[in-house]
Amino acid sequence: MSKRSHQPVDIDRLFANGQFAQFKQTTERRRLLMTNTEHILQRFHLQSCQLTQLDNGRAVISAPTAAWLNRLRQLKSQLLSELRTHYPGLISLELKINPQLASIKPEPLVKITTTRQISQQSAEHIRAAADHMPDELKERLERIAALCGEKNK
Repeated sequence: MSKRSHQPVDIDRLFANGQFAQFKQTTERRRLLMTNTEHILQRFHLQSCQLTQLDNGRAVISAPTAAWLNRLRQLKSQLLSELRTHYPGLISLELKINPQLASIKPEPLVKITTTRQISQQSAEHIRAAADHMPDELKERLERIAALCGEKNK
């Protein structure tokens, strides 16, 4: 049997030199660019908009509708100054409508709900504190302490 003439090459070594190294640098810059602009747009509550171009000191942000475009126009100077903090060579900011963005729905924010449980010891402390409170507050504290028994059953 003959031995393989081409052995597998580690991907890090492949990207270390030549054309692939430049490709890796370009993709890393684009990834960084996208994450930075996503954070900026989220801060201004513009999740439906997207940075579509950034070259030669000019940035283009696309909006899905005319309503979003108006919102971008109102925030243009603030967006430009915020983008300049990350991209100092930025000179101008253009705003355009791209109806195809309307079909792309932003990921919904996941609301994290945690169930809180009161330990038996905490319930006892609440009952002890309720003994020294006025009647109205005492009743409320006793109801809170009673929840401990219901959740643990």
